[in-house]
Amino acid sequence: MMRRNKCKKRSSSSVSYIPEEILINILARLPVKSLLRFRCVSQSWCGLIGRSSFVSTHLNRNVAKLSHTYLIALQRSRDKPALCHSLFSTDTFEECLKLRHPPWTEEQFRIYGSSNGLICISDQVLCPSSPVCIWNPCIRKFKTLPQSRFNPHYSSYDLSLSFGFHPELNDYRVVKMGWYVRSIIEVQVYSVNTGSWKMIEVIPPWLKFNPDWCKGCTFFNGVAYWLFTKSKQFRFVSFDTDSEEFEELMVPGTISTRGFTYVGVYNDSICLFYSYLECQKLQKCMDIWIQQEQSFTKLHSAVLLPGRDYLPLGFSIQNELIVKDKRHTKGDEGDTGQMVLYDLDTKLIKKTGISLAHDSHYKTSAVTYIESLVLLNS
Repeated sequence: MMRRNKCKKRSSSSVSYIPEEILINILARLPVKSLLRFRCVSQSWCGLIGRSSFVSTHLNRNVAKLSHTYLIALQRSRDKPALCHSLFSTDTFEECLKLRHPPWTEEQFRIYGSSNGLICISDQVLCPSSPVCIWNPCIRKFKTLPQSRFNPHYSSYDLSLSFGFHPELNDYRVVKMGWYVRSIIEVQVYSVNTGSWKMIEVIPPWLKFNPDWCKGCTFFNGVAYWLFTKSKQFRFVSFDTDSEEFEELMVPGTISTRGFTYVGVYNDSICLFYSYLECQKLQKCMDIWIQQEQSFTKLHSAVLLPGRDYLPLGFSIQNELIVKDKRHTKGDEGDTGQMVLYDLDTKLIKKTGISLAHDSHYKTSAVTYIESLVLLNS
């Protein structure tokens, strides 16, 4: 008995003798759930895991190794008619977590961006008073942004919201663009580092071109992108949140507003998805264009699912195309589709078995997610 206690004492005390470099190397490989538990081991472990340098080391390893990655899908709950977002493993496609929304949100929130373990959520239909939240669901920490102030002279706005990481400034940013009576009038940028919104004072005259609609927006490497339509043509606009400069890129003339077009990120490049019906063969086709300097180059053309109706939703962290197979199943669960993944290199289609629903505004959500400890000490 005495020997057993002595061994136990030696093993517990020996934890403090592990060199910190080795300890960091071990802990950085673990999932967030384990790290949260291990903070209770000792004060030194708690301090190490919460240290900003360790948070960065853990995140950078996950990104480099594509570890602890997930897909977030909007689904219809089986026990009630409401919709919910769930986390699915990219390896097994098994459900890992149902996302419990922050207390101020309705269950039918919408995701407006995902970056480094954080997601940006707000109302399904944006208005100037819509609350905006940056949320890390794995550690159940969130940050509610202060209310941005649009010109009170206008009673209603069309709004777009984008979110992402600025690597050069080590900052997370939210960009809100508002336009009234089809004229772009205001752009505001929120910085996590400063904790405040900034109104962009100088809007170039060419940007006030009275857009008919915003077909999509995204954020990548500190730059926000919008795809607008005007007189049945596309206008592609970018805004650098550091230099605060706007630019317009030419959209290929073969991309028509009659098809479905989406803006996203593929292999660290801005890309355009263009899904359309080929009249001669009566089948759905899709082109993928990537940005190269000030123009777009066609990267890929495919008929993903011959004879089937599908909707491109974006790319996974592994650069597989996320597609919703829109072959509906109707019943108690409402209209749903199935998520499939398409590899552009091998041209192989992978069925995930994940069902996808759309919200009351016919929007389907499927985004990528990677575990992190960002916001742990917020």
